[in-house]
Amino acid sequence: MEQTQQTVLVTGASSGIGLATAKLLAASGYRVFAGVRSEAGQAAIRAAGLGSLTPVWLDVTDAEQVRRAIVEIEAASPTGLFSLVNNAGVGLPSVVEFTDIDELRDVLEVNTLAPLRMMQVCLPLLRKGGGRIVNVSSMNGTIALPMVGGYSASKFALEALSNTLRIELRPWKIPVTVIRPGQVRTAIFEKARAALQTRSQQLPADLEPGYGPLFARCASLNERGAKRGASPQKVAGAVLKALRARKPRLHYLVGADAIWLDIGLDVLPTKLLNRLIARISGVMKGERAVQIQPLALPGGSSTRGDADRNGGRPPGGAGG
Repeated sequence: MEQTQQTVLVTGASSGIGLATAKLLAASGYRVFAGVRSEAGQAAIRAAGLGSLTPVWLDVTDAEQVRRAIVEIEAASPTGLFSLVNNAGVGLPSVVEFTDIDELRDVLEVNTLAPLRMMQVCLPLLRKGGGRIVNVSSMNGTIALPMVGGYSASKFALEALSNTLRIELRPWKIPVTVIRPGQVRTAIFEKARAALQTRSQQLPADLEPGYGPLFARCASLNERGAKRGASPQKVAGAVLKALRARKPRLHYLVGADAIWLDIGLDVLPTKLLNRLIARISGVMKGERAVQIQPLALPGGSSTRGDADRNGGRPPGGAGG
């Protein structure tokens, strides 16, 4: 039987943004392969009850598992792949001074190297299907904020890869779009709360006066994000727009905080912007944190783990 549906692969689809995206795309007429890493993730996909939504075992850091997933998708989609949606990601809430190097390696592996691997292995199918690439990044990929230096490094690198690949793929007319969410309401805020509390308690006593206010403010912003962040469905909607557009935008911002941060990057000198962020974060000695809602740090804090790798948006004080 001739295939008529356009095929999409979504990574990190067990929960959060990835699950919302996979379900919305399937409901919108796409044939969706949803990458999962656990039985629970597979069950969540099947529970959607959508015939065009298929779970596929996919740990984006496992080269052999990636290869098997691509073989499965290619066999089911002889006309190629319409889109790769790189969504899987993890976070690392920590001040730079105490960022664990091994944890940072894990973050770079999932947030930067894994999307690169997925783009490399999917490009033959994308050329065949006249496809496009959508990378779910974060506003932390354009502005480095306190407590997310390691995470920002991984997303800045993803933005660089996306920009470079966009130019290199011009001969094949394969668009590369980046989704930049601010804070997103997902289950990872619970993990963020525990991680921030643990790390703050581990601060050396002599450094607590300097770092303590930053941890406290970050915890406060994390709680605010759990209540007021954008929904995963809103991010999924941006992905759908990127797939439906004849000429997709280079970037899609999601959430009021993402928009305000983008404006700040455009209109404020770097020195002034850094000073404003420092005041908002509560790190300027002798000054109270400024209460400015629109500049709430984007992305919900997270630690390593299946829930984060499967579609949560990491600390912004998520992306996706």
